[in-house]
Amino acid sequence: MTDDTHPKPDFIPYDAAKAIALVKAVFPRSTAELLQQSTGVPMRQVTRWLNGDSRIPPKLLGKLERQGDLRRQLTDEIRNLYEEMRVDGLTRQAARSAILELAASGEFDQIDEI
Repeated sequence: MTDDTHPKPDFIPYDAAKAIALVKAVFPRSTAELLQQSTGVPMRQVTRWLNGDSRIPPKLLGKLERQGDLRRQLTDEIRNLYEEMRVDGLTRQAARSAILELAASGEFDQIDEI
């Protein structure tokens, strides 16, 4: 006999809007392309995920949550460093140029699978 008053602890209802928002928080630009490159999943499936027509696998959602946390940490650290250097006289244009140059460098050319 099962106890229907207590839901199974391993069952978590799927919230498509929340899952899609998570992907967009990790990859706010070129969302579909970066998700496809990061997972190796065909673009058709990625599009179905982002349209809410198909569920993003729970394991991938867990990995995306971790990436979102790390992304926020990186952003916070960059902002803090930028503010410290602004006090020393770093201009916005010099900071922007440095960030863009770093992002365009070979260190960031490769796509890591998540």
